[in-house]
Amino acid sequence: MKIVLTYKMRHDWNVQKLLNEYQRLLQRAIDEIWKNTTWKEKKVKHCYSVGDGKYKYYETTRLIPHFPKTNEFKRELRNELLKDWPFAKHYVDSAIKTAYSILESWRQNYLKRQRKRKKPVVKRKFVRVKTTLMKIGGSRIKIIVKPREEYLELDYSNEWFYERIEGWKVGELIIRENDVLLTFSREVEFSGEVKVGVDSNLMSLDIYHPEKGWIKVDLSELHRIAETYDRIIDRLKSIQRKSPKRIGRLLKKYYARRRNRIEDFLNKLAVQLSREFPNVVFIFENLNKFNMFNVNGREFNRKLSRATWGKIVQKLSYRAPVEFVNPVHTSSTCPKCGSRLESRNGLVECSNCGFKADRQFVGAFNVLMRGLGVALSGAEGDDLLPNEPRGELSLLRPKSVVRVDLSGRTFAHAPP
Repeated sequence: MKIVLTYKMRHDWNVQKLLNEYQRLLQRAIDEIWKNTTWKEKKVKHCYSVGDGKYKYYETTRLIPHFPKTNEFKRELRNELLKDWPFAKHYVDSAIKTAYSILESWRQNYLKRQRKRKKPVVKRKFVRVKTTLMKIGGSRIKIIVKPREEYLELDYSNEWFYERIEGWKVGELIIRENDVLLTFSREVEFSGEVKVGVDSNLMSLDIYHPEKGWIKVDLSELHRIAETYDRIIDRLKSIQRKSPKRIGRLLKKYYARRRNRIEDFLNKLAVQLSREFPNVVFIFENLNKFNMFNVNGREFNRKLSRATWGKIVQKLSYRAPVEFVNPVHTSSTCPKCGSRLESRNGLVECSNCGFKADRQFVGAFNVLMRGLGVALSGAEGDDLLPNEPRGELSLLRPKSVVRVDLSGRTFAHAPP
């Protein structure tokens, strides 16, 4: 398994010309690939609810993009982009790779109906530097801008993160106007014998560990941060007409503060999760919150928009293996008999076998079972929880509630 970490370092280089040229180069690469993209029709099935658990099905035709990826096309694209390119040739290879990455990301969102059939436009200025453009010696990196003419040099030995990545392999760099993003990687051995199920909820992550049991990670502080800044931003928007420039500056400041506070919380959450559960595989539900909107009203939608399930998984995946399972009915299927559970005030009850438990505990346990390849269609109780007395699913309260310690490196434990 490879662990990849990214750190930011300030620089005082004059790279404005390189940034501008690379931005134009990247957009040209996207334009050429887009121009040669073929669109093929595909029939897609859809459905919508008509009430009483019934659905109306219909079929539409969608245009699916297929990008040119032949070696011949890439060779011609490279030769075209090299014309009048004033810097090292390897930047062209970097731009082509980045262009395909941007278009693939757009394609995935387009297929999910989250993007329109509109060509992506490069707005941010950055330069992706391949390892072939770098000469590395210890903590010193020499970046080739123009071969035998112009170089950029940096030394990260005095940076705060140096001790964490000493001895790690340096990967690709991303140069921005005022800073550079450094990536480091290391191969680690991982047995992957233990798996834990994670039920993602609005205010918590409910984790079921085969040995530690049910542990609830409190996310209320994360939502408090987002809600506090949302109120400030909403109030500023309501008076923006009175002073557009001044309020615009304030909005920019509070948007940045909101983003930075949330990023700080999520980074520390990922670190503390990996320390609390070392050497495990995290099994998450493959959730898409965009499909959950417009169901329970505006207030619920606002809370749902603050959910950061995707970012949590993304940041955790840098530190531990992550797997996904189908989220359908994980919190409403009886783990003992497979029947449909009835929900009342956060508890679920099976009318078939009489099983009762907390809804979030059932969700985490069923996610684990699905990740282990056990179908949620009923099984013997003794086969489900061999570490529990008689194998009975009788746990109604979490064995531990943990909160993210914003000043520490491990979770702060609290009684359930």
